[in-house]
Amino acid sequence: MKKSTILLLVVVYIVSFFVIGLLGHSIRNYNPEIYPESIEVMDPDNKTTMSRDVKDETTGELLYHYYFVYRNYKYGDSVRIKAIVKPDKCTYPNVDFLKENSDTSFKIETHETNPNIEQNFALISLNDMPEDGEIAVTKRFTVRDTVPGAHITLIVGIIFVIL
Repeated sequence: MKKSTILLLVVVYIVSFFVIGLLGHSIRNYNPEIYPESIEVMDPDNKTTMSRDVKDETTGELLYHYYFVYRNYKYGDSVRIKAIVKPDKCTYPNVDFLKENSDTSFKIETHETNPNIEQNFALISLNDMPEDGEIAVTKRFTVRDTVPGAHITLIVGIIFVIL
């Protein structure tokens, strides 16, 4: 082959990259990431009474996003809590239930600790019977999405009322 032919092939090859880059289709992601917009927490067994956005009466500070009251608590009872991530077709549909490690007075069982529990459900129970004279015990934990960096975090409280 002549030099001019080789040079012409190289030029056409380089020009084709620019033409394809300008006129070609861009790569599209057909499986886009959908991030959670909100998390709803509920008691699917209707054992409790739920309140939302509980605030301190004096300062107006938000204490709990969700607050559950479980009446007639007996030792060994537990409350099942369900978290629902919205929108339904979210890329990260699961949540984590977290409590402070230093609080050993209650336990939260989830799918990670007990495979018999469904995803996004938690079983909450007290480890010990409350002390004599104590008629109510309030426990606090958080629910957060599993998106790296945790975009949504809710403070949830549950009060066990002994009658």
